[in-house]
Amino acid sequence: MEESKHIKLNQAKWNKWSESADGKGWLYDYLRRAQLGVISLLDIKEKTDFLDIGCGTGWAVGKVAELADNKGSFYGVDLSSGMIEKAKEKFKDDGNFHFIVANAESIPLADDSFDNIICTNSFHHYLHPGKAMKEMHRLLRKGGKLFILDPAADSWFIKVVDKIIKFIEPQHVRIYSTDEFKRLMSDAGLTHTGFKVITGRQKVQIGEKL
Repeated sequence: MEESKHIKLNQAKWNKWSESADGKGWLYDYLRRAQLGVISLLDIKEKTDFLDIGCGTGWAVGKVAELADNKGSFYGVDLSSGMIEKAKEKFKDDGNFHFIVANAESIPLADDSFDNIICTNSFHHYLHPGKAMKEMHRLLRKGGKLFILDPAADSWFIKVVDKIIKFIEPQHVRIYSTDEFKRLMSDAGLTHTGFKVITGRQKVQIGEKL
C-alpha cells in the first residue's frame, strides 16, 4: 500500500475512535488490563523518563507517572491528532507531560532520552516495522528497555486471525511471531531479552539497549 494512503487510513480510524477512547465496557477494560500488565514489567525509578508510542489519549502515560510519584518526564506519541488533543486536555495542568503527533518511524525527540518505552497494540499497524524499531533503539538510553505488546503469530490460530484482519481492515499490516520480533530487534541494535504472556494470546516482547 502507498505510504501516504496508509497513514491517512490510520489517522482517520484513530481520530474517529478518539471520540470515545476513554469510554467504558469490556473492550476498554480489556485494553486497560493489558496496559497494566505491560506497566507491571517496568522498572520505574525515581525521576524516570518514559515514552508511550501509540499512546492514544495517554492513559498509560498517566498511570506510569502516578507510579513514579510524578517525578520525571512522561511522553506520549500518536499518529492521531484527535488522540493527542484528548491527551493534552487531560494532562494540561502537568508540566512534565508531553504529547506529540508523530509517526512511530520518525519521532522528533532527542537520542538517548528514555529509560522505558512501551508500545501497546499498535505495532501491527506499522508499515515499516524495521524503521520503527530503529527509532525506538535511537530514543532509548543505554540500559533502557522496550516493551511491545501485540498478539504473537506463534500459533496457527493467530496466523489465521492475521489473514482475516488483513482482509477486513486496511489499516492492518501484519502480526509478527516472537522469532520475527527477535530479528527486528537484533537488526535495530537491541537485544531481545524474553517475552511475557499478558492476556490471552498477547505477548510483551522485551528488548534492551545494551
